[in-house]
Amino acid sequence: MFENIWLLLLVCLFYSSWAEFISYENVRNSIMNAEEGIALGGRIMLNEKEETVNRILMETKKLELGQGLRNEKKNAAGMHFFKAKHLIDQSKVFEFIKRMPKGATLHAHNTAQVSSEWIIQNVTYNPKLYMCTNSDNVLVFTFRKHSSHNCRTSYRRVVDERKKSRDIKLFDKKLETNINLYTPTPEVKYPSTNEVWRKFQNMFTTVSDMIRFLPIFRAYHIRLLEELYEDGIMYIEMRMSFQKLYDLFGNIYSPLAIAKDLKRIVEEFKIKNAGFLGLKTIFSTHRNTDKSTVLKELDTFLKLHAAFPEFVVGFDLVGQEDIGKPLLFFADIFSVAHKSAKFFFHAGETNWYGQSTDLNLLDALLLNTTRIGHGYALIKHPILWNTVKKRDIAVEVSPISNQILGLVSDLRNHPGSFFLSQDVPMVICNDDPGFWNSKGVSYDFYYAFMSFSSYTSGLKTLKQLVWNSIKYSVLSRTEKQIAYTIVQKQWNRFIDYVMNTPLIH
Repeated sequence: MFENIWLLLLVCLFYSSWAEFISYENVRNSIMNAEEGIALGGRIMLNEKEETVNRILMETKKLELGQGLRNEKKNAAGMHFFKAKHLIDQSKVFEFIKRMPKGATLHAHNTAQVSSEWIIQNVTYNPKLYMCTNSDNVLVFTFRKHSSHNCRTSYRRVVDERKKSRDIKLFDKKLETNINLYTPTPEVKYPSTNEVWRKFQNMFTTVSDMIRFLPIFRAYHIRLLEELYEDGIMYIEMRMSFQKLYDLFGNIYSPLAIAKDLKRIVEEFKIKNAGFLGLKTIFSTHRNTDKSTVLKELDTFLKLHAAFPEFVVGFDLVGQEDIGKPLLFFADIFSVAHKSAKFFFHAGETNWYGQSTDLNLLDALLLNTTRIGHGYALIKHPILWNTVKKRDIAVEVSPISNQILGLVSDLRNHPGSFFLSQDVPMVICNDDPGFWNSKGVSYDFYYAFMSFSSYTSGLKTLKQLVWNSIKYSVLSRTEKQIAYTIVQKQWNRFIDYVMNTPLIH
């Protein structure tokens, strides 16, 4: 097919009277069809029912995009998420995506995964929770008075502070601003990437010690599983630090105990929730640290991996790439790591070109990363993105995260469009939804479908993204066979549901 397209183009270039040989419209249509054929999902064949659903979906998609074209105030696909969310919530396309089974999410950070509203209503009303303000003027939630918090204020019980307030709803709303980046004017409140990242990193400081309290750790992770399962996710690969837990009796729980406890929580959730396949963890530590610390963390990971090889599956560095140490700084450590160690490096989460951050992509590939976290700058490196295609290494794309953290204001300009058009291996992920009111992964799928993909891209694109989430997971071959069977059944039920309900008719 592609040879015929090149022949048509040569005819156009070398013959001024090419219309004598072939019609303009035929050339045009052939080129457009060829582009659709090489894009992500282009080789998927839809059955009769899926074709019917696709026609319904495309009518709705084109209607909503058409409204946005005529009225910028209704163009959710081109707006910042904080300004578009109310429009997305009313969208029939979004309703379709919400109900659609989405397979797996492969890039999720545990301490920013659960909705901030749930934390305020279900954790901060605990009478044993304290808060203080540390030396960096950051609020800290904790169940213990500990020197590591560097508090410059006294510890106050949150329930006592709430009682003192004149308006409890206003108090809770203000409290929530410490763990949610939402603002109606993001361009004013966060005028630079560094400023939004500073607030973002501070929020981890706010919640970290609170989540490390053993009873809350358990309740929080049960809620994490619930929110993702309710959004059509059947399997999760999650970054987490395995920092020691504590209780009110002075007990400290090791990373080994944490892994054992979390594994039990997941197994119990699987029993109670049909079709949920489970969760695997990727051990992560901050990139803005020294080699000796990373070596110790890598050693801890290897011990956890040896104890739970199917549960603690890989290692990563997290934190803002632009101000953290590049992968090259740690290359000597990672290049001699244990053979069983899998890497899932954050790389290329930057707007810089040719800087050390940007070149993390090169080092991630040289260090044999299993997937690439974000990979935003990959489009600038043709050798690297071609290598990604040849080695079939998936890019973990998190649209809303990239927008909120300052990489791109209009997601129609996101490199995800290029990845889709070139069928670069990719999966859609949610990163840190709890910090920006984006529960689950449906909102990210919405932007991938409405902002990244072509006006003419339909159900094939969505289906391929769902199947990719299983394909590029680290599930074993047997586990993948089970996953494909489950997701196919879920997909078939979903298709029947759409055909038999006025969901988007």
